[in-house]
Amino acid sequence: MTVMPAVFIGHGLAINAVLMNEFSRALKALGARLPMPSSIAVISAHWSTPEIRVTGAQHPHQMFDSIEFQEELHEITYEPPGDPVLAAHILELLHASKIDASIDSTRGIDTSVWGVLVHMFPDAKIPVVEISLSFHIDTTKIITVGKSLSRLREEGVLILGSGGLVHNLYEMSKNIDTKPPAWAIESDKKITEIIESGSASALSEYVLRNLGRSLAIPTPEHILPAIATLALKTDRDRVTFIYNAFQNSTISLRSFIVA
Repeated sequence: MTVMPAVFIGHGLAINAVLMNEFSRALKALGARLPMPSSIAVISAHWSTPEIRVTGAQHPHQMFDSIEFQEELHEITYEPPGDPVLAAHILELLHASKIDASIDSTRGIDTSVWGVLVHMFPDAKIPVVEISLSFHIDTTKIITVGKSLSRLREEGVLILGSGGLVHNLYEMSKNIDTKPPAWAIESDKKITEIIESGSASALSEYVLRNLGRSLAIPTPEHILPAIATLALKTDRDRVTFIYNAFQNSTISLRSFIVA
């Protein structure tokens, strides 16, 4: 079986789910060129829990969880099947790495998941599970989380981190086309250099040094999925950026693939 790539998507704002722009076209092109996955496991910036949780419903419902939801977003239906067998397998892999985790059989999939997949795999037929972030998982331990899931790549599962490398809602503009400030551009440049090096540890250290001190990383949840994704890189893989832009001034859409 083909070893699946691992992908990180800077998902931006929820409205991207309905916009037909360069970002959505890049996601469509990515979905078209990827090997067809047996299932998709998404590490989500939008779901934080005491321990890591994995959606275990056979038919997870579509969640409308964004605070800035426009009416047109509610016109989108994206309800792929779940994969309880995969969820149980992920639990086993996490437990084997001494990561506290459980199954959540009632939760659906949020906008950080379906807002991306609606462009990548619009027919919604590939089973999807969502993986939360734990309050107790720091920038170092998230590397262990990523590495514990590496076996899934060899089993046909697409692992996708959904978040943002620079993500500041406090400073963002209401205008989607507002140019990024100098601090956002500089932070994006530095983070890009670290990701190009392929070192999840270096990215972890950078985030730890700058968390709460840099306007680029006021909170950790959006960049943690990127660290987990980069942790999946093996010696045979390269890191390639598949999209690069800002929206609303301080929200990075920079995305990359490990393959």
